[in-house]
Amino acid sequence: MTMLHLQNLFILNTRVPINKLFFENNTHFSSNFSYKLRSNKTSHLTLGIDHGIDSSSSFIKALSDHHEDVLAKNEIGIVDFFEAKNLLVIGATGFLAKVLIEKILRTTPKINKIYLLIRAKDKEVAFDRLTSEIIESKLFKCLKEIHGESYESFIRSKLIPVVGNIHEPNLGMDSIISQQIAKEINLIIDSAANTTFDLRYDLALDAHVNGAYQLMMFAKKCNNLKLLIHYSTAYANGEREGLQYEKPFIMGESITKEKLTTHSPSAKFPLLNAANELDFVSKLKNSIKNNDEFKKIIKELGDERAKLYGWHDTYSFTKAMGEMVIDSMRENIPIVIIRPSTITSSYEQPFPGWIQGLRVIDPAIIFYGKGDFPGVYANPYCLMDMVPVDMVVNTTLAAIAKHGNLQSPELNVYHVASSYVNPLLSSQLLNYSYEFFSSFPFVNSKGEQVKVQKMKYFDNMLDYSNYISKELFNQHHEVEDSKMQKLFKRKVEFLKNFSKVYEPYAFYKGWFHNGNMQKLMEDMSEEERKSFDIDLSKINWRDYIIGIHIPGVKEHVLKGRISSS
Repeated sequence: MTMLHLQNLFILNTRVPINKLFFENNTHFSSNFSYKLRSNKTSHLTLGIDHGIDSSSSFIKALSDHHEDVLAKNEIGIVDFFEAKNLLVIGATGFLAKVLIEKILRTTPKINKIYLLIRAKDKEVAFDRLTSEIIESKLFKCLKEIHGESYESFIRSKLIPVVGNIHEPNLGMDSIISQQIAKEINLIIDSAANTTFDLRYDLALDAHVNGAYQLMMFAKKCNNLKLLIHYSTAYANGEREGLQYEKPFIMGESITKEKLTTHSPSAKFPLLNAANELDFVSKLKNSIKNNDEFKKIIKELGDERAKLYGWHDTYSFTKAMGEMVIDSMRENIPIVIIRPSTITSSYEQPFPGWIQGLRVIDPAIIFYGKGDFPGVYANPYCLMDMVPVDMVVNTTLAAIAKHGNLQSPELNVYHVASSYVNPLLSSQLLNYSYEFFSSFPFVNSKGEQVKVQKMKYFDNMLDYSNYISKELFNQHHEVEDSKMQKLFKRKVEFLKNFSKVYEPYAFYKGWFHNGNMQKLMEDMSEEERKSFDIDLSKINWRDYIIGIHIPGVKEHVLKGRISSS
């Protein structure tokens, strides 16, 4: 058996749909959590492997010292830039977009209008979603404190819900409304995405490739457009290894082609063309009359096409193709592509720990705390690249102001990622989770505290599958209820599939250069660097995970317990 006794957890890079498998019991935390943060100075990790860069603490300290020496007179003019501007935000009720909207309203209140593209059957439903998911969200409590009784009138004067769908022509908007918005808006911010890694290929193409096409078609109608911002992912870099720079994707490129031509410049490999992929899937769908058969084939096809061209899964593959579509269609439209790594709860603003839904790393952390995650299939030395949501938002706003002022018809890419300036091993994440749950354990339905064990770590899927089957059976062997036995079997299968989907990220061999983000910080004034903090190097990951992130998941997602729903 290949097994390492390490305190580790594999890297997770997208939201995982959670069913009732792990939430049957009314499990809750045993006590209220209070944790005093240490200083903001980070206990940096010195990597004991050759990454081709000096990732020692002395290097990072030198980098931080350089940032402190930036001339205070530098200024981007973030607040002034947004005055009287009109924005269109796509994917407006998502986690990232909501934090973005809150920050804009709180720090740049002189903005004119923010149109929110919301998927809804009619205007009434769109207004209801605006009320329930944004205006009444706890995320906006600081804004409510600022405006008091005038809060709702202020926010409704700024936020305009619009029924639409990015997958459709004119973004699914009514023709009259789309014409009005096209005349008014100065900025488009696209945060729409389907972050299921193993999504069916046709659905992933529709979301990320056709969506990008429809976005650009609409953008070309916007005569006053100063800038278009598109959120991608750092993991669009696919199977590339080592240090990844902020390089745009060009239509026809592929990771496989890069590797082949590196070793053999004369090697030939088919060009990757997004339109051809869409056409191929459309013809396949028309040729297969049995819908169930099509769903099975298209699911496998996406994985095969992604790996053929050098990506891990349909998510990262289609996000990369979406970038290619935007680049190929942009003409004179200034574009900023933001590539975050793993987005986590807020670090500071509007308050620490806010998060929406069980996302990214959180399902694995909660499984572990409940005792349902006895082993992990991953590399303990894999870099766990994560970034708090408010720093993604701050980078976005600073980049908008910088490039919106320049209005140069360029495409700029920003890696909003921590692995280059403040590396964290995946084993450290579970170590910090172990610390938290050892002090503040869950309590099961019998009133017993759940004792977490140090993680056992595997690099062989067969050994891992056998181990979790044995461990979970030992937990449930006394249960004679047939329903509970079925639940146990489903848990085992879920963890196997769960680990298989995230295998590429659990053994990921790349990390992300964020030079453009560093330059952005140098362009900011001292006041801007305080108000729009993007300094990832200062985060103490232990303090953040134990003192902010897990308590944030507890408060805003679990509501202090794990419900059965």
